[in-house]
Amino acid sequence: MATPRSLFVPLLLGLLGLLAPAAATTATATAVVPAVVPARAGARAPEDPAVVTTDAGPVRGTVTERGRAFLGVPFAAPPVGERRWRPPQPPAPWSDVRDATRFAGACAQPARPVLGTSETTNEDCLYLNVFTPPGGGGGKPVLVWFHGGSFVSGSAAHYDASRLARAGDVVVVTANYRLGPFGFLAHPGLTAEAPGTGSGNYGLMDQQAVLRWTRANAAAFGGDPAKVTAAGQSSGGLSVCGHLTSPGSRGLFTRAVIHSAPCGVASRPAAEAGSAGTSFATGAGCLGSDSAVVTCLRGKPAADLLKAPTSGAAPWWPVSGTPVLPAPPDQAIAAGDYAKVPVLLGNGLDEGTIHTVILESTGIRFNAVTYPVVLTTLFKLDGPRVAAHYPASNYGGDHRLAFAAAFGDYLVACPTRESARQLATATPGRVFAYEFADRTAPVLYNVHPDFPLGAYHGAELPYLFDYLQAGDLRLNPAQTRLSQAMTTFWTRFLTTTDPAPGTWPATAPDLYRPLSLAPDAITPRTDFDTAHQCDFWTTIPRPTGQGLLTTEVRLPRSP
Repeated sequence: MATPRSLFVPLLLGLLGLLAPAAATTATATAVVPAVVPARAGARAPEDPAVVTTDAGPVRGTVTERGRAFLGVPFAAPPVGERRWRPPQPPAPWSDVRDATRFAGACAQPARPVLGTSETTNEDCLYLNVFTPPGGGGGKPVLVWFHGGSFVSGSAAHYDASRLARAGDVVVVTANYRLGPFGFLAHPGLTAEAPGTGSGNYGLMDQQAVLRWTRANAAAFGGDPAKVTAAGQSSGGLSVCGHLTSPGSRGLFTRAVIHSAPCGVASRPAAEAGSAGTSFATGAGCLGSDSAVVTCLRGKPAADLLKAPTSGAAPWWPVSGTPVLPAPPDQAIAAGDYAKVPVLLGNGLDEGTIHTVILESTGIRFNAVTYPVVLTTLFKLDGPRVAAHYPASNYGGDHRLAFAAAFGDYLVACPTRESARQLATATPGRVFAYEFADRTAPVLYNVHPDFPLGAYHGAELPYLFDYLQAGDLRLNPAQTRLSQAMTTFWTRFLTTTDPAPGTWPATAPDLYRPLSLAPDAITPRTDFDTAHQCDFWTTIPRPTGQGLLTTEVRLPRSP
């Protein structure tokens, strides 16, 4: 007999596909941060390319034919003890040469079995990595990359940017930031402690500290502090939306790159976040006055906080209506109140397929019965209209692919178009949109569905980075050429703003033609609006607040 089953959690985890695509955690990604080591004789000699002096002290990285890599460099003091849920503070300076040859451990996060990641309770995690091309010279553009993972998981250690740095002659910085309740807990007691920042945006403030560190130290690594690009994928891209509009991020970067992250779902209202935080504290066993609750929470082990129940939609998400993020990013962009820098942004052709995998991991099987039920649950009275617009017959009779198309178009593709057009209104000629369209891309996730993932959420990552968590991914010759083209486009954008003169037209407010990126088929897409049914989606009322984030879906479980 069919029984009700809540799909709120899987929808939340899969929403926007804000995942950290991963296989089993590797030793490289979980290596502990090495202690400061004494300097060897002559180690600080200016001619030693493995040693760079930062504003906090010297670090020793590695030098190979691929370039230089400095791993596990602290950009802030460990946010532990009384520093938990406070703005990041500068790291303690050091004088001896610090070893920077191993990645730091990921920030505290729960296990995500579908993605193959393990739980970690590590809070001493505010470290970054710097990759530079081989050879010397300075004045190189700098890319600062923020990882994805639904704001609850992921790690900078997943990304080896050596190839990107070498091929594009750029400096790349990847960084950790606090996640889950450690990065995004909003609570009246925490707000009272810091009225100048409010609560709930510790992860965003960590990222701002990374951008400040980059401005201060870029030149020491051969970079140009006046050419810094803030970039990210998924929740990392949503973070960039926040930095475009956050007063504390102004002047810290000169360009932005946003992968698969429509700015319209980049935050949650302060009232909603505060309510969710209060419920979280109660679930963690912390009661009493606001100050007593905060003291109690700071005394809880990280493992207990990771296991505490949450309420509301997307409980760990940036908080708008605060000094750090005064307005939802999409509203601020629409009002023209944002950093008007050049922006490169886009989405995958098949963003919704991973969401379907996540739903099916709960035991749900999409079929003729469950498909219309889920659409009606999500879209209420408009559910039948959505089902009619996305019939399974258009997708080989596969209801999973029909749902993936509808979900991806509604939540990612068409909102990305809207974000691009809004940005282009205030910055004409400086917004460039893409759609990654390689439907045979290698799979990063620890999933093996019996339907094609296509150009899924995150599929473009190995075309720019060596994604360490997925093992030895191999691109075929045509994919390698695509990778080389994308690397050229992306790094040219960092340098000149125009990523591909004569090939990639800038986005216009009234005409959306993103550059379609497929093996041996790179060309502006003229049918994006019709292919993703964007005109249709303008007729479907969008839910208030966080949209689908506020929707609890209950479906009959398939026999």
